Amino acid sequence: MNLEAVTVQSMLQRMARGESFTVLDIRSKTDFQNWQLKGMSLQAVNVPYFDFKENEVNDRLLPEWSHIVLVSMYDPAAERVAAVLQDKGYKVSYLEGGPFEWDDFYVESVILVHPKMKLIQVHRLATGCLSYVLITAKQAIVVDPSRHIEQYLAIAEREHSQITHVIDTHVHTDHVSGALSLLSRTHAKYLVAHGEVRQSDLPVELLKRGTMHVGSLDIHVMILDTEGEVGGSTLLVVENTFMLSGDTVIVGEVGIADLQGSAQEWAEKIFNVVLREVKYLSDDVLVLPAHFADVQAVNAGGYIGAVLGDVRLGAEAMGHSRVLNFTHRPKGFVAALHPFSQEIRDLNLGVIAADVTRQEYLERDLRL
Repeated sequence: MNLEAVTVQSMLQRMARGESFTVLDIRSKTDFQNWQLKGMSLQAVNVPYFDFKENEVNDRLLPEWSHIVLVSMYDPAAERVAAVLQDKGYKVSYLEGGPFEWDDFYVESVILVHPKMKLIQVHRLATGCLSYVLITAKQAIVVDPSRHIEQYLAIAEREHSQITHVIDTHVHTDHVSGALSLLSRTHAKYLVAHGEVRQSDLPVELLKRGTMHVGSLDIHVMILDTEGEVGGSTLLVVENTFMLSGDTVIVGEVGIADLQGSAQEWAEKIFNVVLREVKYLSDDVLVLPAHFADVQAVNAGGYIGAVLGDVRLGAEAMGHSRVLNFTHRPKGFVAALHPFSQEIRDLNLGVIAADVTRQEYLERDLRL
């Protein structure tokens, strides 16, 4: 059977040229609900393999003008479904590497090019994680890196720069940070505000409120809270032009993530950040988060972000009702939703170690 394999990279390149794809996911409904392939010109249809009936395939379910890409955990199953579709005249391929190929795929977007700096956003599409590389005066600052560090090293080399600073805006509990791996490959400083790093043996410098100078840039550091039960979270305002907001402000909503059982305190603090603590910043400051909820949030510029004025309007429209709805949930509910969050957190604090296989398992099982 002649069945073409397509990679995530080739799909994205072809979508950028205007080609449309329909993903036919033949895994179980549960697996599909927990993990879906999404894109700007991509739609996904779930028909579990054991529910697949030839006579139910029609143009309403699968547009005949669209290129069908099969997603399956089992290649023979994909081949059998593909044979049926090809007999009906569909153009069919299968996703090489299956769902895990998408899991570890990254896309770069250049957000800003300025005489003093260049800013690149790195999307990890399957997980909703965003990280950043800020280039200034031959120095590279990597913010909230994911565990696949090769793309950051490649960016620095391409930009003829050295990675001198690695910053986590908070201690992540939903994915393994690439900070420690980057430290092992560079001579960078590792900066984080979270108070609990004081209890670990990490080679870390604590971020402090105020202005730090890197290259030719002034970076204003705002720290939400680093004491007691509440985890520290950092906002980085660069040259009053853009704000790297971590999980504190997520485009499209007031962000709440990695809470570690402090729901009430954080709901109130997050609301305060949006409406009060950044009140001195101009509405045209660009807000760039560490997470996004849906790849459809990619804007016309090809990146995830929004100006602060729009974020403020959204927060005001959301009002206290959204915050109160959140605070009514019991403490610890986030950790209950993320059964491996504590282990991931301990990894990122350097308390424990894990090989690559374990890291992959923790991240994938967390999402599934």
